[in-house]
Amino acid sequence: MKMGTCHYQLIPLLVITLLAMAFLAIVTAGCDKPTSSVFSELQIRLAAQSPNQQHVGSVVVQFSEMAVRSSANSEYGTPGTVPHTIDLAELGGSATRILDVFSVAEGRYDAARLKLDGVTVTLTNGAQFSEVFSPPLSMEIVVQGSTPVVVERNRKADAVIDFDPMRSITLEGNTRLVHAVTGFRFRPEARLVDLASSGQVSGTVKHDNGTPAVLRDDVLLSGYPVTLFQPGGTDSVTVRSNDAGRYSAFFMPAGSYALYVPQTEETETWSSENIEVTTASTTRQDIVLTSR
Repeated sequence: MKMGTCHYQLIPLLVITLLAMAFLAIVTAGCDKPTSSVFSELQIRLAAQSPNQQHVGSVVVQFSEMAVRSSANSEYGTPGTVPHTIDLAELGGSATRILDVFSVAEGRYDAARLKLDGVTVTLTNGAQFSEVFSPPLSMEIVVQGSTPVVVERNRKADAVIDFDPMRSITLEGNTRLVHAVTGFRFRPEARLVDLASSGQVSGTVKHDNGTPAVLRDDVLLSGYPVTLFQPGGTDSVTVRSNDAGRYSAFFMPAGSYALYVPQTEETETWSSENIEVTTASTTRQDIVLTSR
C-alpha cells in the first residue's frame, strides 16, 4: 500500500515539472523578440525663411497643439499642448524656433498637424488685422514634406516646419499703397523637412546692364523672387534677394532642382535646371538677368 501511495504522489509532481519546463521554454524564446518598441526623440522646429511681401511688417501666429504622423500606420501620436505665439517675420533666413520634442518609436514620420488659434498681420504703417479661429471653427494645418523624417534608434532626429509667408498671406484692397490695404486672407503654406538630409542654395541676382559679355558692370538687384522646385513635384520655395542682391534658400531636401525668376518690366525670364543640392552643404548658383 505504501508503494502504491508513493506512485500516485509522483504523478502531480511530474505534471508540475513538465508545465514549469514548458513555461521556461516560452519565456526563453520570447527573450529574443521583445514586444516593446525602442523610443527616440524627434525635435520639431518652426522656420519662415521667405521674407514677407511688400507692406507686411509682421505675421504673428498662435497655435496650441501639434502632433506627428507615423508613415507605418498613418496615425498621429499624442499631441503636445504647450501654446506658442511666434512672429514669422523674426524667423527669416536660417533662424528657427523649437516647438516641441516628441518621444516616438524609431521609423518614418511624414506629416505634422498643427492647431491654429489665430493670426495677426501688422503692416509697415502700423495698421493691424487679426483673425481668430476658435472652437468649433478651429483651423488645423497638416504639413507634409517631399520625403519622410527618419527617426533612428538612440539618435535625436531634427525636423523643421518651414512656413512660406508670401504664399500664406494675401492682402486685400489696393495693395499698391500700404494705407489702402483693407485686410488679408490666410491660406497657410508650409512643408516638413528632415534637417539630417537637407542643404541650401544661395547666390546673387544681377542685371547684365545690356552688356552680357562684360561682367564688371553687372548691377546687383534686390527684391527679386527666386523660386526653387523639383521637376515633377508639387513643393516649391520662393525667396527674395536682399539689399545686397543675394538670395539664400535654406532647408532644401537633397536632390535635383530647377530655379526660376519671372519676367519684370525691365528684365526677361530666367531659369535653370539640374541644380544639385547635397546634404549639409551650400550649392552656389548666381543669376544674371538680361534686359527686355
